[in-house]
Amino acid sequence: MANVANNHNFCCICLEENEEFENITEYDPNGVKYSEKLALCDPTQNWEDKTLSLCKNCVHKVNIVYEFIEECRKSDVLRREKLQHLKEELEEKKVELETFTCYACKKSFKKKRFLKAHITRIHVTIEDKSTRDKTTKDAEPESSEESQLNAGDQDDTKENIKTESLPSNYQERDYFSQNDASYSSGEELEKPKVKKPTRKRLKKAESFTCEYCGKQFNRHQHWSAHIRSKHTFEKPYKCTLCEASFTTSHSLLVHKRNHNNEKPYICSTCGKRFVCSGDLFHHNKIHLNKKEYECTICQKRFNTTSILRTHKIVKHTEPQDWKYLCLLCNRRFPINSGLTLHLKRHSGIKDHACHICGKKFFNKSEVSKHILSHSNQKNFRCGLCEDKEYKNKEGLNKHLKIIHDLGNWKAPKLEKKFFCMLCPKKFTFNNKLQRHILTHTGEKPYKCDFCDKKFSDIYYRKSHMRKEHGEQVEEDGGNDVKFVELIAVPSESAQHGFNLVIK
Repeated sequence: MANVANNHNFCCICLEENEEFENITEYDPNGVKYSEKLALCDPTQNWEDKTLSLCKNCVHKVNIVYEFIEECRKSDVLRREKLQHLKEELEEKKVELETFTCYACKKSFKKKRFLKAHITRIHVTIEDKSTRDKTTKDAEPESSEESQLNAGDQDDTKENIKTESLPSNYQERDYFSQNDASYSSGEELEKPKVKKPTRKRLKKAESFTCEYCGKQFNRHQHWSAHIRSKHTFEKPYKCTLCEASFTTSHSLLVHKRNHNNEKPYICSTCGKRFVCSGDLFHHNKIHLNKKEYECTICQKRFNTTSILRTHKIVKHTEPQDWKYLCLLCNRRFPINSGLTLHLKRHSGIKDHACHICGKKFFNKSEVSKHILSHSNQKNFRCGLCEDKEYKNKEGLNKHLKIIHDLGNWKAPKLEKKFFCMLCPKKFTFNNKLQRHILTHTGEKPYKCDFCDKKFSDIYYRKSHMRKEHGEQVEEDGGNDVKFVELIAVPSESAQHGFNLVIK
C-alpha cells in the first residue's frame, strides 16, 4: 500500500480515518485506475483530484460495482444477439403456420389438400361436371392405337371446364405443386367422376368442425356445446324455478334435479346419492384412493381434480385474492361453501342437531366433534407415551407439540367475541358468557346433591361438595352447564333501566 504525503488522511467515500489507503490515481491489479472506476459509477462528480484516497472497504465496494457495470455492458451485445435469434425462430414458425387462402372467396385453410377439395367442390360449376359426365358416356370405345392418337384431344377437353367464379390471376399461385407427392395433380383434381351403378353403402359418420379453433366432433350436440362453452358463451337453457341458465339441456336437467331433491345415482360402497353419473364417477375415485392428481406447487396428491383445484385455491392463493366476500363483515372466503356456512353464523341458523342430546350446530363437522363428548372412546394414542390417549386428532397434535416438541401445531388465537349486555365484560366462549349472566340474574341452577344449597357456577358447587361433604367429584368439564335465554323487560326501578327475565 502506498501512502502519499499530500493525501487526505480520510476516505473520500465513507470519510473514515485509517492508516491504509489507496490513492484514486493508482491502478488495480487489472490495470484500471480507481478514478476511472469512480467516474463510471458516478459521472456527476469530479474525480480528478489526486489527493483523494479510498479505504480498503470502499475499494472492495467500487470493484464490485465496476464489475457489475462492465458485465451489463457486455450483456447488451449478447442480449441483442439473443433477441435476433428469437426473432428468426418466430419468423420460421410463422412460415410453418402459413395458411392457404382461396383467391375466389378469400377463405383460409390450414392444409393444402383442404383448399384443393374446396376449389373442386365449390368453384367448379355443376354444368361443367354434367357436361363432362355426358361426354364420357357418349364416347365410343377406341382401340389402343386410337386412344394414343386422341390423347392430346382429351387433354384439350379437360381444359374446357368452366371456372368463371375464379379471378383471372388465380392460377398464378401454384397450389398443386408436383413437389409434394402426397397431393394429386391439377388434372387429377379436375377429372370428373363417372357414376357407376353400385350397391348402396352405409354413410360414414359425419364430423363437425369448430369454425373457431378447428376442433372436430362426431356428434352435433358435442360440437354445439363446445362452441357455447368455449367461444360464444351462450346460455339458451334457462331454469323456470330460478334465474340460472346453462349451455346445454343436460346441464339444465341436472340443475332441476337439485330443485326436486332427486338423486338417482347411488354409490354402491357407502350409499351416498348423486344427481348425475359424473358426480358418482368422481366420488368413486375417493374410494379407490389412487391419488392420481398431483399439485405442481407442493407435490401433494389428491383423488379428484375438484379436490386438487380447491387445494390450490385454499393453500396457494393469497387471502386478498379470494373470490367470495361477505357483505356483512367484509371477510373473504376461497370457496362458496365457506361463505354459505359463514352466513349461517350471521343469521344464527343451526340446522344440524345431535341425535343424543338435541344440541344444534351450524354444520355436520361440528356435530361429529360434539358427539365425541358423549363417548369415552379415545382413538388417538401417543406413540411416545404409554398412557396418553385423546378423543380427537387436535388433542394429540397439541400433546405432541407441547410435550415432545413434534409437529407444527399452533395455539389458536382466541378472540373475545361474546359480550355481556349488562357490563363491559367480554368472553372467548359462549358458555363462559352464560355463566357470567347468571351473576346478573341472581339465578343459581346448580344444587348440591347432599343439601339444599344452590350455586350460580358448577365450579362453586364442586368446591362445596368437596369441602362440606368430602365427596370426590368427577371432572366432567362442565358438560351440564345450563344455557338460559333472557328477555329484557323495561323497569324504572331497575338499576340498568330494565329487568332480565328467563324465558
